[in-house]
This record gives sequence, structure tokens and C-alpha cells, in this order.
Amino acid sequence: MTIDRRCEPFTLPGSTGETIVAIHGFTGCPAHWRLVAPILNAAGYGVVVPRLAGHGGQPSDLVGVTADDWLASVVEAANAIEGPIHLAGLSLGGLLAVVAARPTAAATITTINAPVRLRDRRSVLLPFIARLRPEIDHSDDPLPAVDPEAAELFFTYRRYPTQAAVQVLSLRRRALREARRLRRPATVVQSRADETVHPSSGPILARALGPATRLVWLEHSIHNALLGSERDSVAEAILAQVRSTP
Repeated sequence: MTIDRRCEPFTLPGSTGETIVAIHGFTGCPAHWRLVAPILNAAGYGVVVPRLAGHGGQPSDLVGVTADDWLASVVEAANAIEGPIHLAGLSLGGLLAVVAARPTAAATITTINAPVRLRDRRSVLLPFIARLRPEIDHSDDPLPAVDPEAAELFFTYRRYPTQAAVQVLSLRRRALREARRLRRPATVVQSRADETVHPSSGPILARALGPATRLVWLEHSIHNALLGSERDSVAEAILAQVRSTP
């Protein structure tokens, strides 16, 4: 497996003794955190950005990869850290933050555009489509309008195994079940302009996580809010949550 140079996991040591494990999204890579991670680090927090299994190389690397493999990527990275940890995740990474909270004893969680509901209603048919169509191809779709400063950091698979997308759906159901019994200080960040995730996802997940959960709205961000114009607001939401714990 050959990894794109932008997609290697990275660590920024901090001074507070606390670490934020920052998790990228489906078909993404650690590079997507390259602009937000330094903001978190400047506040004194260590930042660890793992690469999820099957990501950062070729679409075929996702063949046979399961939600448990992605979860293992997060838990392994967290278990290597000394001191309190906080989980923050974009999209699929947000679902993983919820599911990984108990295994990693995370102090807080922050999700960003977690895919509880997708704009494409056909997504519910993916388990059936996977039997007939082994690959989803977005090669001809227009790329999202990322902030110009972030363009060189944008990496994604333009096609991927259908079964991998089915794994995201299975993790969504798992995350909602876990959220209803999980009681952790949490922030849910949701973009109203998300082109992939339906904005109702934010309130649904926030309710599942409990009445103390903070819901933060972004007005203009694309799905990958880490590379959009409101990324400073994402960083502020993460820091506000992390700082809220003793």
C-alpha cells in the first residue's frame, strides 16, 4: 500500500498534558486536519491525527475494510497516548468519536458533520446496491469548493467500494445506539450548507447524546468544514468543549 505524502498520520506535542485525537472522514486523510490542528496545538493541547484503515492510498485499499478496522485505528492511536484524551472527528470520524469514547475513556467528544442522515435518500438502498454494483464512482462529479488556502490539502478517493459505504451506514446505526447510552461532555458541529449530510443530522445526534450536548451551527461550510472558510469556528468549538472539563 503506497500512501500519498499528504496522508501520513501526524502528531503535534502539547504542553497541557491533554491530547486531542482528531479523526478524518470517509475517503479522506489526516491532511484534512493540517489547518485546524495547529490552532488546537497553539492552545497547548497535543494533537494526534491517525490514518484510518484503507485510507490515504488507492481506492482498492478499502476492499474488505470494516467499521471495526476503522475503530481499531482510533483506539490504537488513543491507547498510545499518556494522559487525558479528547476525541474530535469529521464525518465518519465523528461517528467513530462516539463509538470510541468508552473504549478510549475519552473525556469529551466533538463531532463535525457526522452522517446521521444523508442528503441522497438512495443511501438506504446501499446494502442492496452493493450486491449488484461493486464500486461507486464520483470521478465526474464536481469537486467541492474548498478554501483556496486548503486546496493542496484536499485528498479523497473519487471512487470506492460500495461495501465500504455500507460499513459507514452500519457505523451510523451503531453510533446512534451508543450515543443514547453514552454520557460524555459533547459538542455537535453541523453545517447548514453541507452538500453530503442532511443538516437535521446535527440535532438528531445532539438529542441522542443527551440534553447537555452543545449544538454549534456553521452557516456556510461544505461537508469538509476543516478545509472551509469557517474552520476557525470548528477549532473554537473543539477548544470550548475541551476547556469545559475540569
